[in-house]
Amino acid sequence: KGHAAKAAKAPSKHECLLCRDVGFEEMETVFRKSVNVIDSLKDLSTILRNLPVVEPTVPTLVLVGAPNVGKSSLVRMLSSGVPDVQNYPFTTRGIVLGHFFVDGERHVVTDTPGLLHRNDEDRNSMERLTLASVAHLPTCVMYVMDLTGLCGTSAE
Repeated sequence: KGHAAKAAKAPSKHECLLCRDVGFEEMETVFRKSVNVIDSLKDLSTILRNLPVVEPTVPTLVLVGAPNVGKSSLVRMLSSGVPDVQNYPFTTRGIVLGHFFVDGERHVVTDTPGLLHRNDEDRNSMERLTLASVAHLPTCVMYVMDLTGLCGTSAE
């Protein structure tokens, strides 16, 4: 702003352009010093945009179960959610939300990473995310099992 004011009061075109150029150089210096911060903010905004948005007032169903039992397939079939579905365990690495309607009321179904039968201290970050979604969100929990035994974990 200061250089723009000086340029406006400059007695000649040459001095006006000189003020403009000095102002641009100062802006470029500030930008170059801040470029890492700006890049970090851009990266952070991308991460935040990809986070699921939990709405505590909307009825929410959380699907929980062992890896590869069909939780993602159910979310894909029953809702607007489009989780990755593969025939190997731990495909789901984060929370995936889908929406569906019952009698005109919107509901949310949540796909979660699979849980293995083990002590809490042995759980990986994906399993801890699943447990956190059950413990800290106002949800209804549905335990999903593969009764065919083809998922690699037993129903017992």
